[in-house]
Amino acid sequence: MLVCLFALGLFASAQSEFDALRYSQSDIIGTARYVSMSGAFGALGGDMSAINVNPAGIGVYRSSEFSLSPGFELDATKTNLDGTKATANKTNLLMNGFGYVGSFRTYDESAISNFNFGISYNRLADFNRNTRVKGTGRTTSLIKETSFMENWLLADGSPNTTSFWDFMNMSNSGIKVLDETNTGYFSKVADNELSNSDMLMEESGGINSWNFTLGANYNHTLYVGLGIGIQSVKYDKYSSYIEDFTADKGIELRNVLTTTGSGYNFSAGVIYRPVPELRVGLSYKSGTYYMLTDVFSASMASWGFTNPITGLPYTSNQTHEGGEHYVDYMLKTPGLWTLSAAYQFGKRGLFSFDMDYKDNSSIVVKDNLGYELDYINVKIKDHFAGSLNFRVGGELRLTDNFSARLGAAYYLTPIASNLGDKYIYTSYTRVDYSIPVSTSFASAGLGYRSGAFFTDIAVQEKWTNEHFFNYYDDISIAASEPTYANLTSNRFNMVLTTGFKF
Repeated sequence: MLVCLFALGLFASAQSEFDALRYSQSDIIGTARYVSMSGAFGALGGDMSAINVNPAGIGVYRSSEFSLSPGFELDATKTNLDGTKATANKTNLLMNGFGYVGSFRTYDESAISNFNFGISYNRLADFNRNTRVKGTGRTTSLIKETSFMENWLLADGSPNTTSFWDFMNMSNSGIKVLDETNTGYFSKVADNELSNSDMLMEESGGINSWNFTLGANYNHTLYVGLGIGIQSVKYDKYSSYIEDFTADKGIELRNVLTTTGSGYNFSAGVIYRPVPELRVGLSYKSGTYYMLTDVFSASMASWGFTNPITGLPYTSNQTHEGGEHYVDYMLKTPGLWTLSAAYQFGKRGLFSFDMDYKDNSSIVVKDNLGYELDYINVKIKDHFAGSLNFRVGGELRLTDNFSARLGAAYYLTPIASNLGDKYIYTSYTRVDYSIPVSTSFASAGLGYRSGAFFTDIAVQEKWTNEHFFNYYDDISIAASEPTYANLTSNRFNMVLTTGFKF
C-alpha cells in the first residue's frame, strides 16, 4: 500500500464558495414555544428566541424573565446514487438556548411604558450529521477526471496550476504517470474499468450567538429594539472516499477539517399595532463579520497499482508524511430582512407569519489582511442568488393553563438556477460538495403556564434535500447528465423550555 500525506502550508487557501454558504445559513432552533411555531415570531416578540429574529420583540415583555432550553436531536440521512442507496444516523444532546430579560416600568404619565434589556444565548445553526454515499458499477472515477488535477485553490482563491498528482508526490505512483511527452498525465485505470465507490462523512458543530438587546414599548402600540450579536463557529468534518476497481485496484482519499472563529452583527426592528388584534413587524440583521481559521490535513492511500519503473507492486514502505496546517481568513455573510404579521383572536389564540429575504450573492471572502479573494467572490456572485424563507405558526389556548401550537416553514434554495453547467472549485483535496435544493420544517408543541412559572415542549421535523457530488464530474456534466446523489436529511428535534417571570 502506498500512503501519501502531503504538506499544504505553501498553498494556504480560504474555503470554497460552498463552505462560505454554510456559515451564512441558519436553522429554526430556540425555545420550545418558538420551535413549535416554526419560528414565526417576528411580529409577536415576548420570547427569548424571538428577539433574535426581531429585537423589537423585547419591548413586548412586561415583566422580567429567565428561561432555559435543552434539546435532543436525531438526524438520519438517506442517499441514492444511480439506484444504490445508503443510510446513516447521528444523535445529540444540545443546549438550544438560555437567557435573561430585565423589564423596567417608567412613571405612570410617560408614553413609554417600559424599557427592557436582554442577554441571551441561542444556537443558530446545527452541522451535526453523518452521511454515507455508495455507488456500484460506476463508469466515472476520481482518477479518470482531468478536472480533479485543477479543482483546488490557492491563497488568492484562484485555481492552482500545479498538477494535483505532483502536489501529492504521486506523479509516478502507478495511479497517474507522465505521458511520453512529459507534459501531462494519464490514468492507469482503463476507460472501461468499473468501480464501486463509498463516501463516508462525519460532521459536527454549529453556530452559536450571544445577543445583547435593548428595546422599548411606546404606549403598547409601537415596539422598537436594537441588538448586537456575538457569534461563534465550530465545524468539524472527517471524510473518506474509496474507489474499488474490478482489477483489484483502489484508492482512498481522506480529509480532516476543523473551522473555528467568531464574528459580530447588528440588528434593528419595529413592531406596530394598528389595532389591538393585529401586529406587523419589520427587522433587519446585518451580515455577520467573521474571522475564521481552518485547520486541515489529508492523506491518500492506494493498492493494487504497480511501480511504473520496476513493474512491481508497491509495498507499504513507500510513505510520504506531512503535518497539520492552518489558514486564517475573513467572511461576511449576507444581511437579512424579515417582514412579519400576527393576528390575535382575543384570548383564545393567534396566527403568525414571517418572510425573510437575503441576497446570498453578497457573501464576501477576504484573506487575513482584509483583501478580497476575488476569484471566490466572483464564483459566489455567479453561483448564488437571493432567497426567501417562509414561516407560519399558530397557538390555541385550550384552558387557562394549557396551550397547543403548530408551525411549518419552507426555505427556498440559495443557489442560482444555472449552476448545473458551472465549474465547481473546491479547496485542496476536499473534492466533494453539496448543492442545497430545499429545506422544510413541521412542528408542534404544548405549553403550560401557572403563575410566574412556565414550561413548554416542542417536537420538530426538518427535511433537507440536496444534490451531492463526490467530485466535479466534468464528463457527465458536459453531457447534461450530472452524476450526483440525491441526499435527504431528516432531523427530528425535541425541545423542553422551563422558565419563570418575576
